[in-house]
Amino acid sequence: MPEYMQEIERISDFLRKILQDKNAVIGISGGIDSSVTLALLARSIPKERIIAVFMPDRNTPQSDYDDVKKLTEGLGLTYRQVRIDPMVDSFVETLAATDRSAIGNIKSRTRMIILYYFANISKGLVIGTTNRTELLLGYFTKYGDGGCDVEPIEHLYKRDVYAIAGILGIPESIIKKKPTAGLWEGQTDEGEIGLSYNEMDEILMDIFDRGTFTEKPEYKKIMEMHRSSDHKRTMPYSLEK
Repeated sequence: MPEYMQEIERISDFLRKILQDKNAVIGISGGIDSSVTLALLARSIPKERIIAVFMPDRNTPQSDYDDVKKLTEGLGLTYRQVRIDPMVDSFVETLAATDRSAIGNIKSRTRMIILYYFANISKGLVIGTTNRTELLLGYFTKYGDGGCDVEPIEHLYKRDVYAIAGILGIPESIIKKKPTAGLWEGQTDEGEIGLSYNEMDEILMDIFDRGTFTEKPEYKKIMEMHRSSDHKRTMPYSLEK
């Protein structure tokens, strides 16, 4: 517990140093990562400088609407709501898109565009909500939820995010909710990957923190996800001068 309190203070100091007098624009979904990041922002900078944006679509469950309302009210914050369906539908119709994964990425990138619109008009920075587990797996959309200016929890494994959520008083309904990127109806992170976050964290910690690797299928799967997503963790490839 004490180490997590220290980590909360370290992140708060980091946010104050980076943001200084700038506004912070953050997309919120009613999920654990964006909720923790929003709560960290709320304890780091004046609340009037936080622009929280909820961007549902036709597949967003009512529980997400309820959790966003409960979270922001508990933090003493307001939020904007922007439905993404008209924009996404326009892309899908124009491109005659049918691939579920590609359409999911269009949704994520549409949300990024909306956040940068609010950042532009408010002279703010976009705050990301990616955690270390997602980073190492490449489990985010390039130039979608991965498109931001500041990543306050990118060094924290998913288990650490949950631990900090409890300290910050995140609503229990959010903590108990199955994590999802909300890219299509019924999608969950663990269902798509085929492993629980506890399993993913243990394997990633073995490989990247302890230097341990086994030939078990789940270790090979995690390493393949990491290798195939290398391009997401680097600047665009280019030739040297």
